[in-house]
Amino acid sequence: MNDPSSSGGNYPVFKAFKEMLQYWAAAARPFRWYFFAIYCFYAVGIASEHVLIPIYYQKIVDGMTVDISNVATHVAESKYASLLHYIFIVVFLSALRIAMYRIGDWFFDHFRLGTVRNLENGMFGDYLRHGRKFFVNNFAGSLLNDHRQMRGAFDVFMDHGTYTFFWWLIVFTGSLIALAFIFPVGAVAILVWFVLYMVIVMLVSRKKYVYERKESKLNSTMTGLLADNLSNAMTIKTFGAESREEDYFQHRNEVRHRARHRNKYWSRWRNGLQGGMLVLLDAGVLLLGAYYWMLGEISPGVIVLILYYARSISREVWNFSRMINAMTQAFADANKFMEHIRIQPDIADPKRTHPRPIAKGQVHFRDVTFKYPEGVSVFKDFDLKIESGEKVGIVGPSGSGKSTLITLLQRHMDVQDGGIFIDGIDIRQVKQAYLRSKISLVPQDPSLFHRSLRDNIAYGKPQATMDEIIEAARKAQAHDFILETPLGYDTMVGERGIKLSGGQRQRIAIARAILEAESAPIVVFDEATSSLDNRAEKEIQQAIDAALSESTRTGIIIAHRLSTLRNVDRIIVLDQGRIVETGTHTKLLLAGGLYADLYNSQMLEVS
Repeated sequence: MNDPSSSGGNYPVFKAFKEMLQYWAAAARPFRWYFFAIYCFYAVGIASEHVLIPIYYQKIVDGMTVDISNVATHVAESKYASLLHYIFIVVFLSALRIAMYRIGDWFFDHFRLGTVRNLENGMFGDYLRHGRKFFVNNFAGSLLNDHRQMRGAFDVFMDHGTYTFFWWLIVFTGSLIALAFIFPVGAVAILVWFVLYMVIVMLVSRKKYVYERKESKLNSTMTGLLADNLSNAMTIKTFGAESREEDYFQHRNEVRHRARHRNKYWSRWRNGLQGGMLVLLDAGVLLLGAYYWMLGEISPGVIVLILYYARSISREVWNFSRMINAMTQAFADANKFMEHIRIQPDIADPKRTHPRPIAKGQVHFRDVTFKYPEGVSVFKDFDLKIESGEKVGIVGPSGSGKSTLITLLQRHMDVQDGGIFIDGIDIRQVKQAYLRSKISLVPQDPSLFHRSLRDNIAYGKPQATMDEIIEAARKAQAHDFILETPLGYDTMVGERGIKLSGGQRQRIAIARAILEAESAPIVVFDEATSSLDNRAEKEIQQAIDAALSESTRTGIIIAHRLSTLRNVDRIIVLDQGRIVETGTHTKLLLAGGLYADLYNSQMLEVS
C-alpha cells in the first residue's frame, strides 16, 4: 500500500481539493437547508445594497441636476415628488437589506456551528480508525496540529470560500448586468479587465501554493518536534542535552524560516500586481465615463453610477483575490489532514463477523509466521495453545517475541501466515473493538487519561457503579492511597497520570483490568512489575493475584522478574521467537536450562 503522506506532492491538486470539499460537505449535509436559506436571504440583501440602491442614487442625482427654476410649477412639483419617491425606495431597500442580513446571519451561525461539531467529531473518529502503525509513525503533536489546521481551514472556507465568494458573485454579476443596460461599453471594458486580472492572479497563486504547502508541512513537523521535546523535557535535562536539542530545533526552524520567506516573496508579487490592476480599472472607468459624457451620451447620474459600480467591483474583486489567497493557504493547511484520511487503516474489520461470541478465553497461536514491516522476523511456524482458565507465564531474553505475542493477540498487527484463535474463532473474523474488549491488558507503563481516578478505573466498564469501582480498587491495592489524595476518587491524575508514582499507576491499571475482566475472559499483564521497587512489587503482585483469582479467567503474564511466576500453571520460555522450554517454576529450575539461567542471574543481581 502506498502511503500518500509520503508522496503527497504527486497527488493531483484538483482531486485533493475535491476530496476536501466532499469531506466538509458530509459534515454539513444535515444542515443543507440552512445553507440554502442563508444565501436566499443574503442574495436579497446584497442585491438591494449594491445593485438596486445605486440605480436610485443615479435617478436622484439626475433629478437634482435638472434646472427647475424656469419650468411650470406643476412640473417642478412632479420632479420633487419623483425625488421623494426615489428617496423612499432607497430607505425601504436599506431597511430590507439590514433585515435580510440579520436573518441570514442567524441561519449562518446555526449552519456553521452544527457543521463544525460534526466535522470535529468526524476528524476525531477518523484518527481513531487508524491502527498502531499510524500512531507509531506520527508525532502526537503533529497530528494535533493537522487536526487544528483542518478545523481552521473550514473556518476560512466559510468566511471566504462561501461568504466572500457569494458576496462577490452577487455584486459582480448584478453590477455588470445593470451596467450592461445603462452603459454597455463600460460593462464590456470591466469584463475584459476582470478576465485579465484573474489570469494574472491564478498564475501567481499557483506558483505561491507550492511554498504555502511546504510551509504548512514544516509547521506541522515543528509542532510535533516541539511537543516531543516538551513531553521529554526531564529526559533532556537528565542528559544535559539542552544545547544539543536547541541546536537541532534551530536547524529545523531555519528550514521553515526560508520556506516562509519564499512564501512571502510571492505574496508581495501577487499583491503588487493586484494593486496595479485595480488602479488600471479606476483610471480606465474614469476616462471612459468622461469621454462619453463629453459626447453627451450619458448623464452625470450615470457617471456616478458607473463610478459606484466600478468601485464596488474593484473592492469585491480585491476581496475575491484575498479569498483565493486565503483558500490556497487553507487548502495547503488542510491537505496534511486529508493525507491521513487517504491512508487506509492497516488492520481492517471483517465485512461479516463470526456469529459465536468469545466467552471462555482459550487462546491458540496456530503455526504463526510474523515479521515486522522493517523486515525483522519474529515467529516462524510458532504454535502455542493456552487453555481456558489457565494461568500462563511467558519469559525470555529481550527480543525473544514476548510483547509481540500480545500485540498480535490484540490484533494491532496481522500475522503473515497461520492464525490466532480464541475459543476456536479466528480473531480476523471479529471486530477489533469487540476482540480487545475481551482482553483486559495491564501494560508495563500504563498511560492514564487526565481525568479523575474514578474515571480511569471505570474506563473499561463506563457503566460501573461506585461500589464496583471501590471493590476493584481494593483488590488492586489502590483504595488506601486513593483515600489519601485531596479529592479521593475525584482526584485528577494529570496528563498520562504524571501526578502518580509508577506503582500507583500500575495499581490503577490493574483495578481497571479487574473491573473490565468481568466481561473479559482473558487478562494480560505485560511486565507489570519490571520497573518497580521490592515493596511496590509485592503490592502489585497481590493485585495481580486478585485479578487472576477467578478460576475461569485465562491469565497471561509476561514477566521480567521471574519470582512473580511461582504460582502460575505453566511457564513458556521463548528465545528468538521459538518455545525452548515449558513447565512449572520448579520443574524448569530443576531442568537447568535457559529459564534456570535467567532466574539465577536475577537472584545474583538481588544478592
